[in-house]
Amino acid sequence: MQARIRHMTAHDVEQVAALIHASWVSTYGPLMGEAKAAEESAKKHQPAMIASDMKRMHSESFVAEEPTGRIVGYAYAKVTKGVLWLDRLHVAPDHRGSGLAAGLLHAVIVNYIGEGSISLEVIKGNDRAIRFYEREGFMVTDERDACGGIGGVPTLIMRKAISRA
Repeated sequence: MQARIRHMTAHDVEQVAALIHASWVSTYGPLMGEAKAAEESAKKHQPAMIASDMKRMHSESFVAEEPTGRIVGYAYAKVTKGVLWLDRLHVAPDHRGSGLAAGLLHAVIVNYIGEGSISLEVIKGNDRAIRFYEREGFMVTDERDACGGIGGVPTLIMRKAISRA
């Protein structure tokens, strides 16, 4: 079943919050412990927070939707202090390897043509994501010892130049 990538709407918020939570626990549980992953996701991925992000200036959210209406992918990017960040990219486990992550990433990049580059933060040890971002042209530019403020969770900062035309 082919999923369609589109801009996110307020109607998608509940499904997106559930998708992010499931993705966080399955991806980050083995890296930081399932309890910590579930706890951090419960704090950071509330539907109200996702809805609020949609209204943020200089930000954009995309979803991948199956013909049935099921949301199976999500990407959120924002410009903060002049830097474009891919803040979230999640694909349902049963759609990993389907090309949806690349499609969502490309939707973000096309939306931000004119920006010089796009950056992201990825947890060290999330080798599948790191390999994906490297294939997409991202390079490691920095390392940090706290993922999005979660102490003790080391991360890599990766960046990719964006063509201006």
